[in-house]
Amino acid sequence: MRRDQVIVLTPPEWRGASEASWIASLLRLGVGRVHIRKPEASAEQLSTLLEAIPRALRRRCVLSQQPELVRRYGLGGLHLSVRGWRELSARPALASGQLVGVSCHSREELQALPFAPDYAYLSPVAPSLSKAGYGAGQQLWTELELQELCTETPFPLIALGGIAPATAGHFLRLGFAGVASLGYWQGLPLEELPEALRRLCAPRLLLCGGLDPTGGAGITADLSHAQRLSAESYSLITAVTSQDAEHFYGLTPLGEEELRGQLRSLEALPPPEVAKIGLVASLEQLRTLAGLIRARYPHCLILWDPILRSSSGYQLLPPPTAEELEAALGAVDLLLPNAYEQRQLLGRLSPAEAARRWHCTLICKGAHPSPGLVPSLGAGQDTKAGANTPTGPCADLDPSAAYITDLGYTPEGQCITSCCPPAGTDRHGTGCLYGTELALALASGLSLETAMRRAQRAVSHYRQGLRPPTARPRPTLGRRMFVTHGSTPEELLLQTERVLSLGLSDLVELRMKEASAPLREAAARQLLSLCRSYGVPLLINDDVELAFRIAADGVHLGQEDCPPERARQLLGPEALIGLTCNDALQLECALQLPIDYIGLGPCHYTETKQHLAPILGHEGYRRLQLHDYPLPVYAIGGIEPQEEPELRALGLHGIAMSRSLLRSTGESKPPYPIRLLDPRPCLP
Repeated sequence: MRRDQVIVLTPPEWRGASEASWIASLLRLGVGRVHIRKPEASAEQLSTLLEAIPRALRRRCVLSQQPELVRRYGLGGLHLSVRGWRELSARPALASGQLVGVSCHSREELQALPFAPDYAYLSPVAPSLSKAGYGAGQQLWTELELQELCTETPFPLIALGGIAPATAGHFLRLGFAGVASLGYWQGLPLEELPEALRRLCAPRLLLCGGLDPTGGAGITADLSHAQRLSAESYSLITAVTSQDAEHFYGLTPLGEEELRGQLRSLEALPPPEVAKIGLVASLEQLRTLAGLIRARYPHCLILWDPILRSSSGYQLLPPPTAEELEAALGAVDLLLPNAYEQRQLLGRLSPAEAARRWHCTLICKGAHPSPGLVPSLGAGQDTKAGANTPTGPCADLDPSAAYITDLGYTPEGQCITSCCPPAGTDRHGTGCLYGTELALALASGLSLETAMRRAQRAVSHYRQGLRPPTARPRPTLGRRMFVTHGSTPEELLLQTERVLSLGLSDLVELRMKEASAPLREAAARQLLSLCRSYGVPLLINDDVELAFRIAADGVHLGQEDCPPERARQLLGPEALIGLTCNDALQLECALQLPIDYIGLGPCHYTETKQHLAPILGHEGYRRLQLHDYPLPVYAIGGIEPQEEPELRALGLHGIAMSRSLLRSTGESKPPYPIRLLDPRPCLP
């Protein structure tokens, strides 16, 4: 679960102005919103509290029942109780961007709302932690009812009531947009807030598989990946193996009593959200283990990453009969076969038919080719990386390259596609990495599509000998974008270091049009490390594949570059995607595209670009009435730093600068020497 999916309700009793520090600390830790609920406090007391909260944090505060204070202090929104919204016939008048939320306790109340809110609390979804007995003696919703409510309600639902580390992730998987809680936080002092938030949001995994003494695969590799991503992980050994990167010598399976004993030792720990099962000695062991996990953790998602043979060719499981397979997969929620495993397990069944028959989601992996095998495209067509271009929605990203495609099939008939450019060579432990990354993403409350994309990206890095990227929150758009201007990695690093060290930019775009692909990639990797050290997002100009390979924060596209739809498909929902526009028509068309911001210009003549569109100038921005435009807009083209106040007053979100920003830094060197970074940090 992401921290921005958490809403914290303040205790209802008045604590004085000192509570402002408590609220500010939560917001700085990354909590999505703090709901200030003080039913007995006066307007004067609330004003004192709000004035003590830093102005920059108030946009993430929601206040109950006080629209005037919401408007006066520029808060993030207004929350209405059932009694509050029943007295209204229309949505309260607030400023643009201020939210209106409501509380509801039944399907009937959701349907009786006099207006469509921005979100609604649904409570209680579990027995309350703050109100003794609330929700305990009444009929709570079933999982199916909650899923239906989340699906049919046209606005986001927030789960409220009984939210704790053991339950929060479960409600997100049912379809809730976030969770809200009071009791979990009640009485916690400032110093305990970071750990409490970590416990609530950290994904929890149960990793089951074989013990590899080399640490390259199996349980040891899974635990290493999970630790890198700050997950809480528990382990359960199914077999002790004797293997290395080249050979598999044998395994010793553990019996049912040993499995029960290991699970018994986890009783005191919060339940895992996802259980990933890897190596099993037999399908009978798989069925037994899945049954034990389901009995102890009824809400846990069970994922099986089948390992039928080792990468060295050792046969771990004999070909199963249809009866054995159906019995074993009846307790599994998600199956992750590679090409060889698809042929052995599915037989003549198509992946879609298998998903329906086994009531299990299948992810047919194309990103894990084995020696002598071809990666499956999941659609009846196999291709070797670099051979024929695959069919499918991602095939035309680059007609000259074959994209490796993973396809997910759900029991309901949905097909989910994730693709990436082929890179590197197969390595020991690739499959373990894919499964663990996927499990972590699902445990974090991410969609199956996003989880597949993260797993594929991690494998792509690992196959190149690079450290898989760590999970990062979605970057935010700053006000000043620095567009690089240089021809060598050394020059770019020197320029960017100078700009960032002086605090002149909070967003960097790599623009290196004339450089060769290897030089551009080397510069991008070094620049990404530099930007990470300053906590500044890095965008790549035009090159979507490069942004994918290095896990950059996003791309900036021109009107004739890769279509934004395809960029979004490859980079996923977390990436920032910008688009250059030159006039009102392009601005209007851009609203239909999956982008995050606009670069609008040119404002002035610039030598940076060879083919300029008509000059807009300040008057052109004024005519376009950018205050009402729903996306952030950056002024581009010959901008000088001193123009920023006037351009911001015209409705622009920020400015993008290149040579002018470098001129403003002077010729002074950065405060410490530039050290060229290793562009390809390899795994040990």
